Amino acid sequence: MPRYHLTVDIGNTQSVMGLFSDDRIVKRWRLATRKDTTVDEISLWLSGMVTPHLAGDKISASALASVVPAQDEAWVGALAATFHVSPRILDWRDCGGLELRYEIPRQIGADRLANVLGAQALGHTSGVVIDLGTATTFDVFEDGAYLGGAICPGIQSSMRILASSTAKLSEAELIWPRGMIGKTTDEAMRIGILQGTLGMISHLLRGILEEKPLRDPAILATGGLASWVRDKLPAIQSIEPDLTLIGLNHLLIRKT
Repeated sequence: MPRYHLTVDIGNTQSVMGLFSDDRIVKRWRLATRKDTTVDEISLWLSGMVTPHLAGDKISASALASVVPAQDEAWVGALAATFHVSPRILDWRDCGGLELRYEIPRQIGADRLANVLGAQALGHTSGVVIDLGTATTFDVFEDGAYLGGAICPGIQSSMRILASSTAKLSEAELIWPRGMIGKTTDEAMRIGILQGTLGMISHLLRGILEEKPLRDPAILATGGLASWVRDKLPAIQSIEPDLTLIGLNHLLIRKT
């Protein structure tokens, strides 16, 4: 009989759930993150979306990674009420045995730790994970240790901030520009943000690997916008859209 694990990644913009049968993801869901979501609302989501896929079986374990502390209690309560499991909460104190070579470990986002665990679950011993979400983050790991990284504005966040902070600019649709010299304001914004993101990733990745030479490093990308750079950055070896969820499930497999 398979063991079902439910993993939850609560992000600033979206919350993602993944249902695993042992080490295989069988279903995923994306929900908008709201800081005022209640236990009852989450319980309804869980009952309506997850329960039908269990085919009469039960959730044997769950894990939670959150960068929205205001939602932690509601999710913990809903998981306990719906599936009678207390989720394992990934943070700097419980991170699956990762050695944290970080000056202030409590400041590391749980999603960043989950990404490194996910890379390890896929068999990588060293490398860099680039997560393109609300923020664009870089996380460096080697031989079971989390070494640190970088945090940058995300693609959509940059667009929104630029539009909201200026009188004459509005959000432009995310379409790859035709060249490097914009002929309209929208096109100029797309060049600056999209092409600028490529330049930023290339520059930071090169600098990271110069500062910390890694042996046979894996360069992985994840996050909701990772598909935007799939064919634009040859240095990225693999796009892993479920990496955070895989990392949370890896935490549970290690425990069990």
